[in-house]
Amino acid sequence: RLEAAAALVGSSALRHDFIFRLSDGGKATKLCHDTLLAMLGDKRVEVRIASQAALAPLLGLETTATCKKMAKAFAAAGGSDEAADRAVHGLSAMLRVAGSLGVPDWLGEVIEALSKAGRRPESKKEVEKTVQAFMKQQQQSRDVWKRCQKRLTEEQMDLLKARQ
Repeated sequence: RLEAAAALVGSSALRHDFIFRLSDGGKATKLCHDTLLAMLGDKRVEVRIASQAALAPLLGLETTATCKKMAKAFAAAGGSDEAADRAVHGLSAMLRVAGSLGVPDWLGEVIEALSKAGRRPESKKEVEKTVQAFMKQQQQSRDVWKRCQKRLTEEQMDLLKARQ
């Protein structure tokens, strides 16, 4: 049920985001985000993946400052398996949307945080899969790939290549 709910929320949320942001002073958007973020830590992988897919397009509408703040929060999350899953899938959603946005200013923070989250043996495979998909998407366009190389630091590029 949660997987279906995440898919429904994601498709509706993006289409009607302007209503979410206007209703109740933005409380509907916050409720939607908070619910999807909580679902990123679910014990069932299909729920985490559905939530990640639903969250990604919504993240593309956020400000640079908000995305940087989220990346730092995910990087700081630790301890429980639930928090680690939430961090990996949240950062994966951010990397997924970053690929669609070209090379947003917050991409470097996401790469650094994802590298940190990928140190856990349980998370390594998911992080590598996410980075490989991102690299494939970026390298499809020579211009986008060049922009990516220019915007990221040498260390951030090395982190990406190490997970490839």
